[in-house]
Amino acid sequence: MTDRLQTRGFPWVPVSLLGWVTIVAYGTWSYSFGVLLEPIKVDTGWPEGWLVAAFSASSLAGALLAPQAGRLIDRHLMRMVLGVTGVVSCGLLVLASGADHVLTFAIAGATGGALLSAFAYYHVTQTLSVRLAAPADGPRAVGLLTLIGAFSSTIYLPLTAWLVDDHGWRVTMRFHAAVAAVFLVITALVLPRPASTGPVPRRGPSGLMESARGRRYAVASAGVGIAVGAVLVYQVPIMVTAGLSLSTAAWLAGARGVMQFVGRLPVLWVVGRVGSTRSLQLAFGFLSVGIAVLAFSSNPVIGFGYVLIGGVGIGATSPLQGIHSTTVFAPERLGQGMGTISMIFGVSMALGPLLVSMLNTVASVRWTAPGVGAVAGAVAVAVLHERSSEDRVTAALDK
Repeated sequence: MTDRLQTRGFPWVPVSLLGWVTIVAYGTWSYSFGVLLEPIKVDTGWPEGWLVAAFSASSLAGALLAPQAGRLIDRHLMRMVLGVTGVVSCGLLVLASGADHVLTFAIAGATGGALLSAFAYYHVTQTLSVRLAAPADGPRAVGLLTLIGAFSSTIYLPLTAWLVDDHGWRVTMRFHAAVAAVFLVITALVLPRPASTGPVPRRGPSGLMESARGRRYAVASAGVGIAVGAVLVYQVPIMVTAGLSLSTAAWLAGARGVMQFVGRLPVLWVVGRVGSTRSLQLAFGFLSVGIAVLAFSSNPVIGFGYVLIGGVGIGATSPLQGIHSTTVFAPERLGQGMGTISMIFGVSMALGPLLVSMLNTVASVRWTAPGVGAVAGAVAVAVLHERSSEDRVTAALDK
């Protein structure tokens, strides 16, 4: 069966299948939780703090486990990673859906969500896509994967709302868990085995910190993680504080998701002309400027400036990180390297809102959150700068 999926030339079918795995992995817990939160509170009376803590814990644990997921992919254990994750995460989320106590829900839900984020997010599916394609087609595979993955929130947010209205939050969680299990297990069974990239790496570091270029990439990923975390949590409160109504602010936040898809469309074209490093700097720069505009969103026109500029920057970041990683990490350690970047980004993303909340005691959220986000994004742009001699090496690697 797996041979039938290995088409001649570019692997359209396998990469598309991994794109759907990405949609399901992000949608099952990360995107659906925001819709489920209020129905769970109303139905159970459980404290919001416990529920939000479970979600935050799942994000943090998933980020910390990401390098281990990449290491397993590098050791050619793709089928085990996807198959076991599908079965175990499904069981845990089903257990959470039937919980009668908030502690049971928090532990089971956080663990199930963490497994999905650690073993089925972009750092896994992008690595597999690159390895399924010919070396010259790696960026194209990442581009296709992320274009498909961009529809996760578009599908799961309205789907979750519809299911909750008609069947309740418990049935909705079970449905999402079952769909995730089916997609991950089927993919584990039918996905072609990626071509060998060299000897199976022994346990050890990813190599990220062994070069100045890698260290700059790590710092830049941390900065962007802080910026994205700050803006995603506080974007609606910022716009409301600036003078917009709650409904208008929520509409604009949703529209930003559409612009993220638009931001991914020209990625391959831009990388082909300026390389992955400068492309990342452009994306981070758009993000920084867009967040700065957010502070002045006193009317919908200015708010749409944030949607347009910030959305394009955030949207371009995911594929560009995948493409840039192929120029930073050795092929046999690509999975572990991308997992390490995912860990740095995820932990920093969790720290961004915490930093803003601390600053909110001395200033309005309208200024603290955009200030933190814009400065962190600008730092990411600056630290990626390479000297002319390094630029020539980078251009050669990107080609």
